[in-house]
Amino acid sequence: MEDLFHSAPSHYTPIYSALLHSIIFHQSKQSAYSDADWAGDPTDRKSTTRFCIFLGDSLISWKSKKQDIVSRSSTEAEYRAMASTTTEIVWLRWLLSDMGVPLSEPTPMYCDNKSAIQIAHNSVFHERTKHIEIDCHFTRHHLQHGTITLSFISSSLQITNLFTKTHSIKRFCFLIDKLSMLSANAS
Repeated sequence: MEDLFHSAPSHYTPIYSALLHSIIFHQSKQSAYSDADWAGDPTDRKSTTRFCIFLGDSLISWKSKKQDIVSRSSTEAEYRAMASTTTEIVWLRWLLSDMGVPLSEPTPMYCDNKSAIQIAHNSVFHERTKHIEIDCHFTRHHLQHGTITLSFISSSLQITNLFTKTHSIKRFCFLIDKLSMLSANAS
């Protein structure tokens, strides 16, 4: 490999250098934050799903994407976001297990909508929730099988708000700190 490095064009040097490094995670505990911006797009009133997933203190996955259909309530928008977050959690748990880092505890998912959390815990479907029944079954399945747990988090502590809302400098710095991000100029 060393001979390959010396004979390779200089633009391959960063790739080779990256192969010699690894990412070290000090904790193998996963946590997730899920949120939705209900009817946030004034053009079509579609909501935006947001999530971020951590392994220990390290952000390993995040998303901010407009939902495909219009949600009829903030609870529906939040529930769709929870289903999307659950999908990513399940995939990351499989990936980590495949890499030799099995997670023995459920992944806590934090959501700032009590009604969405209540729907996930309630096995009875009501007429109001039939249109999101697949998302309900998917999230509830992983809740009941111990893949995830659901906990309420105050909107003021919801990290995903960084992705779609404007903030004061103080609030922005608080959220950046929660993401464990450092300035590129930090030494």
